[in-house]
Amino acid sequence: MRSLELSGTAKRAVLAAGLGTMMDYYDFLLAANAAGTVWLTLYFKPAFKIPSLALSIAILTYAISYVVRPLGAFIFGHMGDRMGRQSTLVLTLLLAFISMVGMGATPTYAQIGVYSVILLMLFRLILGLSFGGEWGGGATWVSELLMANGVGELGYWGGVYQAFGTAGIALASLAFSLTSILMPTGAFYAWGWRILFYIGAVVVVVAAIIRYRFIESPIFMELAKGGKLLRQPAAAVLRREWGKVLLLALSWLYITAVTVVAIIPYSLVYVSEVRGIAYLAGLPSKSFMLLAYAASLLTGGVASTLLSGYLADRVDAGRILIIGSVATALMSIAFYPILSTGNPMLIMIGLEAYMLSEYFGFGSLTKFFTQAFPAEYRYSGSGLAYQFGGLMTGIASGFILSPVISAFGYSAWYLVSLLMVATSVTSLASSIALGRVVKHD
Repeated sequence: MRSLELSGTAKRAVLAAGLGTMMDYYDFLLAANAAGTVWLTLYFKPAFKIPSLALSIAILTYAISYVVRPLGAFIFGHMGDRMGRQSTLVLTLLLAFISMVGMGATPTYAQIGVYSVILLMLFRLILGLSFGGEWGGGATWVSELLMANGVGELGYWGGVYQAFGTAGIALASLAFSLTSILMPTGAFYAWGWRILFYIGAVVVVVAAIIRYRFIESPIFMELAKGGKLLRQPAAAVLRREWGKVLLLALSWLYITAVTVVAIIPYSLVYVSEVRGIAYLAGLPSKSFMLLAYAASLLTGGVASTLLSGYLADRVDAGRILIIGSVATALMSIAFYPILSTGNPMLIMIGLEAYMLSEYFGFGSLTKFFTQAFPAEYRYSGSGLAYQFGGLMTGIASGFILSPVISAFGYSAWYLVSLLMVATSVTSLASSIALGRVVKHD
């Protein structure tokens, strides 16, 4: 096994794949920040007069892109395993560009009525398709380029690739919170939040150009040269290894569900409207929460991602994900009581602990998911496993959490915690089974 030193080609591979994934996560979570704040005011409250119903529809709009992510994984997985990883990954970023520009340019409800809500949902669907094809391709491309360059520490460098995603989530909250604090409220709601989507679109173009100018996976090229490409790779992996895909999807459910169910956008509304806390540390409570969330991601989230990637070269998948799911279940019980204190320091500590637990395991996914499938359908298999986890998150947030909030109102925090504990326990059981399945393959 080689040291953690990378060749120039491998370094550029991690950068080229990671930058695109970072921006996909940036846009994905930027919409989560907007859903609980700006979109709620500009689109959903005017359209749906009951506050709890407006919030539930806002969450549903955000969650809908999770529902189509497996479809994106299937479509782009098929293309990536038939046509090549690199060219397919350029296409996923072009779709992300369309989505970012579209959401940034969507007129308000006051301007075009209910069509504004429909447009937001449409662009979220486009982003869901793009994101569905992004991760499996990026993870496969990085892993195969590392293997082709003789790099043994796939877990560690896979964790670095995953850390780009964690950073993208953090950057979304950081950019959104700082812009909302520094700009006058009227200007921020009128056009400031839109600029954040446009900036993301520009960076996506840069990432697409970098990918376009980069090399194809040598492992894929060998498959193509040897005539070993499957005619229907995405369908083949579902037919042959659906059980493994399901276990992998459930094993990381605690990671994908925490942010979009327990933290954003529900916790923003919980602090400001349920607990009636207008300001924290001198800042509007929603801005403080977003800022604290971003800070905890950039510290605890990134550190936990890198640590779990490092451990992936030394410990099997089940053990890492078991630790993360148990820790996340415990934090899911404690999180809202911590928020209820209204103490800024305790809230920051609580968020830091939540990120440390949630992202413990995230860094290991690149290695474990890509190594779970043969090269013939690696893009499809890893992508489908990853995105079915996203689908379950969309179901949890859009089709379980939204009706609960609509029926019980903003104050049903204990049901949110219960949902998070249930997802963590599900991941725990799946991770125990996963360790046996992957180990014996």
